[in-house]
Amino acid sequence: MKKSLIALAAAGAFAAPAFAATSNVDVYGKLHLSVNSVDDQASNVSDLGISSNASRIGFKGSEDLGGGLAAIWQIETTVNLDEGNASNLASRNSFIGLKGGFGTALVGRHDTPLKLVGRSLDLFGDTMADSRNVLGGGGDTRANNAVAYVSPSFSGLTLMGAYATDVTANGAAAPDVDDRSVYSLSATYANGPLYLGLGYADGDGLEAANIDRHWRLGAGFTVMGDLKLVAQYDDIKADTGNNDYDAWMIGAAYTMGNIVLKANYMDGDRDGTSNDPKQWTIGADYNLSKRTTVYALYADGEYISVGSGAGASDQYGVSAGGDVSIFSIGMTHTF
Repeated sequence: MKKSLIALAAAGAFAAPAFAATSNVDVYGKLHLSVNSVDDQASNVSDLGISSNASRIGFKGSEDLGGGLAAIWQIETTVNLDEGNASNLASRNSFIGLKGGFGTALVGRHDTPLKLVGRSLDLFGDTMADSRNVLGGGGDTRANNAVAYVSPSFSGLTLMGAYATDVTANGAAAPDVDDRSVYSLSATYANGPLYLGLGYADGDGLEAANIDRHWRLGAGFTVMGDLKLVAQYDDIKADTGNNDYDAWMIGAAYTMGNIVLKANYMDGDRDGTSNDPKQWTIGADYNLSKRTTVYALYADGEYISVGSGAGASDQYGVSAGGDVSIFSIGMTHTF
């Protein structure tokens, strides 16, 4: 009841007449802060800091249009709990659309289907050890100016497609840039303990970044409800030159009551250079409740960009080589 009153009050502050007939506006979010010690021996960087990692607040709702059809909307934005917020409203997935027996169609800003395949498998997602330290770039992005479709589930199989007219445009009061479009497709299967995902991205917008196309394959399997195994493979083909990139990840998580022990290893191979990124991570979560978790992790890597994949407010440049180590203690709360 309290959440509903807060949601309606917040909605009314934006445009009372438009929301007057809407009774199901929800406020939701995730607050995530961590204390991090980063030591990059090659770059002679040693730093202790506090970071807000992909913390967000959002508003969403729907209207029953009859006949099984509903109008849906969402506005979500990043909040930096440690240093104040400099983000634009709707900086994260924000859209308007329709939902029915045919599936879901939406227009706005949204993660690409390829990106979502990886988000389902990252045991350290949105932390300083996020898998995008190694398996990022290419079609793994939040697309601007997007039109997307999500099919109904066919016994666990879901298809998704998205087309972005200008994936790089962001908040500019100008027309979309010509020849910067990107499209992305995915097929995922989630049934019981098994998850399988295949993603693809292509288009002029990727070619502008010297990427011909991006494939992603992922899998997850839960054994006896306690042990979860995950794996992911990315293949990024360069548009010109000898710059192809492929990377893989394996990981496992074991749940013992409120404690989750987890670890993964990631390795990338970029043609034409020996500066190949790699990272291994171990960590433990302790679930204080269904919505509040504290955790600790330690990661060690080479040629990785710490914090960028997590959307962290404290980020570090790509390691020049040698060892870069990360020790992080954090807390998350969802609402």
